[in-house]
Amino acid sequence: MLIDPGNAEIIPVAPLRASAAAPLAIIGAGPVGVRCARELLQRGYPGEILLFGDEPWAPYDRVRLSALLAGDTDLDGIVVPLPVSAPARLHSHLGCRIVRIEPADKYLEDAQGQRYRYSQLILATGSRAHLPSVAGIELPGVFVFRDLKDTAALLARTVRSRHCVVVGGGLLGLEAARGLQRSHTRVTLVQQAPRLMNRQLDEAAGALLRLQVEALGIEVLTGSGLAAVLGERQVTGVRLRDGREIACDTLLLATGITPNVQLALAAQLRVGRGIQVDDQLRTSQPEIFAIGECAEHRGLIYGLVAPGYEQACVLASSLSGTPAEYRGSLQATALKVAGLPVFSAGEVVDPLRRPQQRELHFRDPARGLYRKLVVQRGRLLGALAVGECQESRRWLDALEQGRPISALMLWRFRREGRLWPEDQQRVAQWPAQSTVCQCMGVSRGQLSACIAAGAGTLAGLAEQCGAGSVCGGCQPLLHNLLGDSGPRAAVGGARALAAGGLLALLLCLAFLYLPPFAAPTSVLDEGVSALWQDGLLRQLSGFGLLGLVLLGLLMSLRKRLPRLALGSFGGWRLLHVLLGAGLPLLLAAHTGLDGGDNLNRWLLLDFLLLLGLGALAALLLAGEHRLSPALARRSRRLLLWAHILAVWPWPALLAVHVLSVYYF
Repeated sequence: MLIDPGNAEIIPVAPLRASAAAPLAIIGAGPVGVRCARELLQRGYPGEILLFGDEPWAPYDRVRLSALLAGDTDLDGIVVPLPVSAPARLHSHLGCRIVRIEPADKYLEDAQGQRYRYSQLILATGSRAHLPSVAGIELPGVFVFRDLKDTAALLARTVRSRHCVVVGGGLLGLEAARGLQRSHTRVTLVQQAPRLMNRQLDEAAGALLRLQVEALGIEVLTGSGLAAVLGERQVTGVRLRDGREIACDTLLLATGITPNVQLALAAQLRVGRGIQVDDQLRTSQPEIFAIGECAEHRGLIYGLVAPGYEQACVLASSLSGTPAEYRGSLQATALKVAGLPVFSAGEVVDPLRRPQQRELHFRDPARGLYRKLVVQRGRLLGALAVGECQESRRWLDALEQGRPISALMLWRFRREGRLWPEDQQRVAQWPAQSTVCQCMGVSRGQLSACIAAGAGTLAGLAEQCGAGSVCGGCQPLLHNLLGDSGPRAAVGGARALAAGGLLALLLCLAFLYLPPFAAPTSVLDEGVSALWQDGLLRQLSGFGLLGLVLLGLLMSLRKRLPRLALGSFGGWRLLHVLLGAGLPLLLAAHTGLDGGDNLNRWLLLDFLLLLGLGALAALLLAGEHRLSPALARRSRRLLLWAHILAVWPWPALLAVHVLSVYYF
């Protein structure tokens, strides 16, 4: 839909000096420009804002164009809504191309010759597709994939295209190749590097990704680039640098990006590969700033949306009165590539060699998983995962924050492919500053605040803070957090667990504080005392104790070995607790409440400690839904490990007890 120009102030053609009331102008209505406008309004920027976009569409999310091409979403699904909280201060000019910047007089000129005052200017002009310099590149049938116009052209082309060659095995080329299969078009992917996504993936990860892409029916050719486009009136094929020729009717170029710096060059701003900016994102002109893919910071141009969002937040903070500096972004990829989850951050491809640096690998071929960490002196330098990885956001947080990685965590990674225990995978347990939505830079603390304010759905979170609205890769984490945010239900059989745990605890305390039963003074007074006086009965009760303890240990394997699927886990757990409640009674029958001496007393105390800790664990489990998740988790782990540690001395003490009884 074509958007009419907004209601910004239009000034005469003659240059005018900007007054103190002149608005702030943003050139570029892509995701980064819109994000900057939204951040300025949210942070209380006092002035008016002009937003210029040269496309005849409402702002949209370029990251989601591949989903639109593949038919996984529609136009409404890629729209980036403009801020509506302060419409009187935000004036959007869509379908309005700015052709000139005059820094000295602080005005902009559009393609119609109209001029607009500004006090400060933000360039978010993005980038365009890079076109390789090869013969035939201008022929009909050659496409790029950068904006909504390109996507519409490709959608129309795929209906009648029989064979499309995609040049470029990076993220954009892979997503485009998948989308082009929508109309059963044959697709061949050509990558000049020896593997797909060679800047983000190592050899092993690239091989897994290639298998996934080929399983989709896409032919993959690596190690050779484009040499020429064949055809006279239209594309009939391509020639590769190794001499191979491939017949095709459509060619899609996904060979990188070129920053849009023409406006900056004409305005005599300092330009390298991109518009050069300092740590305040200021250009060589003090009132002009640049963010996103057009900006070059410390010699780097980021081709991802997340660094652009970070720059937008930093600049909005500075312009709103809170000083901030941009120190660079960690280059990270966390997306589904051709249907395969891929995460890459930091130094994972040919990392620099440093003292005490190690590379750790984990492979699970059965599940198609590959993970790699680069570690130096207890700190992550890089992380890579192909296949589902719940920890990837926490890895990114550890990279960004420099969090320590212990030897135990590395040992767990080698064995299981994860750094943290399984019960710490809930997002609610993450540090508040940990980033959950990488695209929008939303932390766990911000999400929790949104949920507390009433955002109880994915749509609510997307509306309040934008989380999950870009690539969608964090939506499983958002589901995880939303599931942990509300009132938690008690575990099944909570009352029975509480009753069994309380009974076992009371019996253990009674055993400790009640005096031993008095010895009988005659044969007529023996009665129940025969249980601990008669040798045979005492042996029976002793071996009964041993058998029940071994049975309890076997029951605990139900959780550790899921293949033991007989009955429900909750039922086995309740039976385990009830068995523990009955053991003090059998122990009283075996000992007459007499604790004995020396090692026998240590055996008794260890046994009662084992039972008491188990009873406390049952009570905690029955009531942990009333505690905070963090406190419940820490308490459960403490009691579980204490219960397990109390088991270890028991076999040795029991062996000494049995040997001493039968020997003497």
